[in-house]
Amino acid sequence: MDGLVVEDLIKRYGSFTAVDGLSFAVPRGSVCGFLGPNGAGKTTTLRILFGLSRPTSGRAEGHGRISGILDRDGFHPARSVWNELSLAAARAGRRDADIDAALAAANLSHAADKRVGECSHGTRRRLSLAAALIAAPDVLLLDEPASGLDPHALRALRERLQQHASEGGTVLLSSHVLEDVAATCDRVVVVNRGRRVAEGDLQAMLAQRIRLRSPEPEKLLGAMNGFEVTRDGADTLIVAGADPDAVGRAVRDSGAVLHEMSTQGALEALYVGLTEAS
Repeated sequence: MDGLVVEDLIKRYGSFTAVDGLSFAVPRGSVCGFLGPNGAGKTTTLRILFGLSRPTSGRAEGHGRISGILDRDGFHPARSVWNELSLAAARAGRRDADIDAALAAANLSHAADKRVGECSHGTRRRLSLAAALIAAPDVLLLDEPASGLDPHALRALRERLQQHASEGGTVLLSSHVLEDVAATCDRVVVVNRGRRVAEGDLQAMLAQRIRLRSPEPEKLLGAMNGFEVTRDGADTLIVAGADPDAVGRAVRDSGAVLHEMSTQGALEALYVGLTEAS
């Protein structure tokens, strides 16, 4: 069953169409990356899912309780971290929520008495996530949640989102940091100019794009007859839509020194190719 559904969604502001017939679905138990250039319609779609904006036509809805992070957190700078989390629990009707446990899970126990206005951007983002999670949501909608986080906090965020999905929740994560998307998400939806250009299982999509890095790229290129190959820098090739075993044999036959053969880094090539083509 789908955790959230966007169907034939259109949102116009006067003569400008921000979202143009967008459709996709995210099943429960998934962490889905929501990707696209600035102005592609991602934040508009998230605002409609949150109920903060009305669609011109079509629908966008999550099943169950929805919570998450948008571009502004809305925290009062004079309140403490603990008080903001307590208020978030009360607004969600969860006055019995364990606030101290939520602070510990977000690695914020040390900042419980600190005023929000004195907190760093990364601390406020972790507070935003804690506030979203304390509502016990079925669906988490996150707009650039990794902004300002250090590597330890990024890992904790990744693990918490994956845990939420493993417990039957649904996560839709908008981000421009493709490395984090590749490490966190199991699905992706790519949009451009308000329209969907790709949707599906992330690993299946990446498996179709193999990254080859070599100090002898011309040798590799000469052995890739019959493959769809693009250059990605001076020493890197991206092979699309090919069987990995066949690519491996071609690499062997080329005699080229190979430093890397993987799908690592291929999400960027996939993303750029999809958004440039559309």
